[in-house]
Amino acid sequence: MRRLLSLCLLLVACTTGVPVDTTGPPPASTTTPTEPPTGTTAPSADGLQLTDCSDPDGFELLCESVDLILTRYVDPISPEDLVEAAIRGVEEEAEPGRHPHPITCPTPTDEFVRFCRAVDRIDAVPEDAAEAALVGITRYALDPNSLYLDPRTRALVEEEQSGEVEGIGALVSARDVETPEENDACSVLGPTCRLTVVAVLGDSPAEKAGLRPGDELVAVDGRDVGGLTVDEVTAMVRGPAGTEVELTVRRGEQLVDLRITRARISIPVVEAAMVGEVGYLRLSVFTDDADVKLRDALIEQVRRNARRLVLDLRNNPGGALPAAVGVASLFLDEGEVLRTVGPEGETVYEVRDVGFRTGLPLTVVVNAGSASASEVVAAALQEAGRALVVGERTFGKNTVQQRFSLSNGGALRLTIARWTTPAGADLGGGVSPDVALELPNDLTPEEVVARVEEVLASREAVRSRFAVV
Repeated sequence: MRRLLSLCLLLVACTTGVPVDTTGPPPASTTTPTEPPTGTTAPSADGLQLTDCSDPDGFELLCESVDLILTRYVDPISPEDLVEAAIRGVEEEAEPGRHPHPITCPTPTDEFVRFCRAVDRIDAVPEDAAEAALVGITRYALDPNSLYLDPRTRALVEEEQSGEVEGIGALVSARDVETPEENDACSVLGPTCRLTVVAVLGDSPAEKAGLRPGDELVAVDGRDVGGLTVDEVTAMVRGPAGTEVELTVRRGEQLVDLRITRARISIPVVEAAMVGEVGYLRLSVFTDDADVKLRDALIEQVRRNARRLVLDLRNNPGGALPAAVGVASLFLDEGEVLRTVGPEGETVYEVRDVGFRTGLPLTVVVNAGSASASEVVAAALQEAGRALVVGERTFGKNTVQQRFSLSNGGALRLTIARWTTPAGADLGGGVSPDVALELPNDLTPEEVVARVEEVLASREAVRSRFAVV
């Protein structure tokens, strides 16, 4: 199955899932091991002391995260797999030789004794070891859509969801160059996992500095991005307005250095235009208020006597699930939008009152870059017979992420469910358009509408050849 499209703004953190943030303290651990017993044991011959998660001693992050994964992750996962990934993370990320003996290490499950012995061998500071272990677990044991967000990265993600950020203004995608035909995303950058500029916002610092679509990011401020995640690179590129960042990009066979001055940028969530009697609406990302912004633009087009609508979701990587339900509700009278199924059972999301609704004829435009929340909207409208879907098969992300607050101020973005259409269709293979149509990314609204009008005219011409008798 194809992986999640890692589309994100280079000035923001990725929002390729449909996250719902949770606040408040994380749940207490429910996975107390049978050995050692509650409390701290006597030190072993090598000075290591073992305890359980009722006395985490600097490992709170590990205890709470393991509990969340074992209880809320979409698929069953063995503690052994978590331990292997945690050890790998500590070996790769934790700085050794910084903590005096003895180390007191908790075991969320019995299997974590091996992890504690690895921490003792490396002699890392508990807080560093816990964070490194979580990086390893999310990187090597879970799906590519699950991710640990350190406090700074979490702040960037939440800023992005507000619709305004400080950065350079570019859209990037992490792709596996070994399987381009599979449209595979990748999570850790390296020789085969490249971070490529998909689009540059108009009048942005990136555009002014000469960054181009197709450029591959190689280094940030002289640091090679190999071995880093997309969100880690995003955090490096983002920064206060007025400060500078130097990017090294591969452009064809050449390496190009670009010095870019960051700025405060409003993410262009909705682009609206009237093309004759057709109302054109392009939604670029599902921020928390995307449905409200789209509603306001839609009301204005109806006021201007639009007779038909085109909703353009090309290269929209998704975002907030409530916003997706709100967008679909602008065009549906009643019924369901989607269902999710996870360890806690099935949840049904129904059409809700969003203060406005239109029955104007609707065409939805999608491509292979339309993922997650975009697919929720396209599938719901298509299945209800409310819209004609035109373009390419969509990406095929059928999972839901939830963002859990952690005690260190960071967050765990965890895949907690899979979603289906109201009729139960699993769209892991993407939404199939009613009419296949290739639309280049650089088309103007007028050109998109003209292509759609040709499709509609062609379908009408075919229907006119037949008569019902």
